[in-house]
Amino acid sequence: MGNAFVTTTRLFNAATIAANGNSTSASIDLRNIAQNGLFSIQLAVTGDGTAKVEYLCSNNNSVFIEPTSTSDIVSGFTKNSGPGVDGKAFYAFEPEPCGFLKIKVTETGTSQAIVVTLDIAIQ
Repeated sequence: MGNAFVTTTRLFNAATIAANGNSTSASIDLRNIAQNGLFSIQLAVTGDGTAKVEYLCSNNNSVFIEPTSTSDIVSGFTKNSGPGVDGKAFYAFEPEPCGFLKIKVTETGTSQAIVVTLDIAIQ
């Protein structure tokens, strides 16, 4: 049976994403840490752009694909989003079962950069 521990990792540390650009995290090996299938991100965005956060799955740690049945973790997120209207929020999501995962952040406003800090928790 799997463990009940929560594993947290900082995937983006004040990473600047240019207007209309994107950045993809390093691969996360889920094979021994996602036993309960619970996932969440803690997101902080500054800058005048707009963020979209999505996940990519792989079973071979080589080719990462956005599953056809997936929805973005969050889209339209700005420095004024979140419950405190301060560009900070927490989101749970449910990826399909897979061996490896990456998080992709895209600036979708197309005219201004964003700065992203993002932590993931997995159980």
